[in-house]
Amino acid sequence: MRALLHLTSVVLMLPGVALAGMFLILGHAIATQSLIGFLGELLAAALWLIPWGLLAACSALLLLILGGLSPRYRWIAGVCVALLAVASTAVVLVLSASHTNLSAGQLLFFVPGLVAAAAGIWLAWTEFPRARRSLLAN
Repeated sequence: MRALLHLTSVVLMLPGVALAGMFLILGHAIATQSLIGFLGELLAAALWLIPWGLLAACSALLLLILGGLSPRYRWIAGVCVALLAVASTAVVLVLSASHTNLSAGQLLFFVPGLVAAAAGIWLAWTEFPRARRSLLAN
């Protein structure tokens, strides 16, 4: 049941992480302040993401999922989910707070990420003693 909770928290975390990544890429591209520079930065980001970024992201996601399925490493995976959820929420809130069109209705988007962070923290808190006992038994 805890593995299912971990998988659910990973799924709830993914939209926030994707949005934060897009905000960071677009913010970097917009900082060039010209259309040619903007398109060039987007092309450079796409050229990096296609061969290496997607491979690294898929590998990290697979390791995160597999870590949550193992009772020994579930607490580490829970900490990683919580950190990713909180960091992505902070990035999106900081970058969107500077604009005047932020409304309270848009804050509902962050609820799944915060639920994922709470589930990750709970898993880390409850699974860490089990991992410590299993390490001491070996």
